[in-house]
Amino acid sequence: MHTEAVGCWVGVDWGGKEHAVCVVGADGVEVTQFTMRQAAGALQGLAERLRALGPVAGVAVETPRHLLVDVLVEGGYAVYPINPRVSHAWRQCSSVGGAKDDRRDAWVLADGLRHHHAKLRAFVPERGPARVLGLLCEDECRFIGQRTALVQQLEDTLKQYFPAALEWFSDWTTQTAWDFVLAFPTAAQLASARPAKLAGFLRTHRVGLGPVWQKRIAARTAALDWPCNPDVVAAKSVLALALAKQLRTVQATLRDYRKQIDALFERREDKAVFTSLPGAGRKLAPRLASAFGTQRDQVESADVVQQVTGTAPVTVQSAAHRSVHIRRACRKDARCTLHHFAWQSLKQSVWAKAAYSRARRKGQKHATALRFVANKWLKIIYRMWQTGEPYDEERYLRQLTQKKSPIAYDLGLLKT
Repeated sequence: MHTEAVGCWVGVDWGGKEHAVCVVGADGVEVTQFTMRQAAGALQGLAERLRALGPVAGVAVETPRHLLVDVLVEGGYAVYPINPRVSHAWRQCSSVGGAKDDRRDAWVLADGLRHHHAKLRAFVPERGPARVLGLLCEDECRFIGQRTALVQQLEDTLKQYFPAALEWFSDWTTQTAWDFVLAFPTAAQLASARPAKLAGFLRTHRVGLGPVWQKRIAARTAALDWPCNPDVVAAKSVLALALAKQLRTVQATLRDYRKQIDALFERREDKAVFTSLPGAGRKLAPRLASAFGTQRDQVESADVVQQVTGTAPVTVQSAAHRSVHIRRACRKDARCTLHHFAWQSLKQSVWAKAAYSRARRKGQKHATALRFVANKWLKIIYRMWQTGEPYDEERYLRQLTQKKSPIAYDLGLLKT
């Protein structure tokens, strides 16, 4: 039976320069309301100011990523991150007028937490190396996204003034391609380059001078056959050089991130759990580990992980209408990691490939089928994470056979 929490409830509507704070009592009556500046002394002083009000049952905020949250957690307060969509619903329940301001939003958070705290979970952050690893993995993925955006912009720029360059490389995510733009930023510079210079460039970047490359070097003057506007070339070549330089900087940053991630992951006690997964590899294993974290006692079941990472679909049913769609409210970075892992696992796990094929035969799209595979993987990984046992493909195949899974029939482990 749930026991009603004793103490007051706090809502904090945080802003760039100041935060609105509202405190309500257990009976819903407002105790106090004030604003505080975004300053070191003010943030530290908030914990003491709340402590002077008596016991605090919980503090509601709309983000777990803020210095204020760290201060409150370190101060011993139970902090509840509230999804903005949830707080918006609470606001609509409190008034149909639609009035909105920072002070009212703080009251909505405090009063909403008072009513619904039993269904919510307090924020318990990772600490030490586990938290550092998680943040590094998240930021690494953001830099990878930036690199992808810059590559797409570079390719689009080359199409506008130097399309011949695109014929030299099929993969523009490599530093060789970016250095090619830095060395030969226009069609005229490429066409006038001596064969020895081009050959030296390729050798420097460890590209063998096979027949394909020799043919490209010989046909370098064909770059001038494309229509070109001198004004466009003058402007867009500057942009192409800038993009290539940015790509090199981002790539160097990614290498630094990878070194730190590898060093932290090497010291994890459960490293073998994630490295044993087929297809995880050097990059995905640390990301999977950071997605699960180390707080095993905070995760009751694999269902929780499936929902948080977004692999479990959402069913909407009303009368005769029923639809199933992707779960939007989830950790997007974790869902992306599981998507990539599921795709890589198809190459090394026979049951994963069979599960993917079964989903495709049922008419599911590629991404949906991968989430289906990832959803199954999470049940396995959750068990491994709890027990510390590495993955055993043969053991899982035996379990599929014992349970008479349709996948076991697809693999020929059982006969119809």
